Amino acid sequence: MATTQTHNGGPVESAFEQVKDSSEQFMAAARKAGIVYLDSYDKIVDSTVDFELKLAELTKQEWLKSVIETQAKLAHEYATTARSYIK
Repeated sequence: MATTQTHNGGPVESAFEQVKDSSEQFMAAARKAGIVYLDSYDKIVDSTVDFELKLAELTKQEWLKSVIETQAKLAHEYATTARSYIK
């Protein structure tokens, strides 16, 4: 004869809810930390891109100017794309 047990608010469900709540809190904290990291990364990329564009303006070689500007645009696009995937 098989017996079935039902747990209506017993210790198993209570433990499950605590684990679930802890997991949700951890995920929220991890998401916030990721956003802070991306904000910092964006600032660094923006500063680097600005510097590279200023450097490109100073060069007299058109091919070098083109290479520097292209690299700066790629870095900016990469950072923008990375942010869109995180959200």
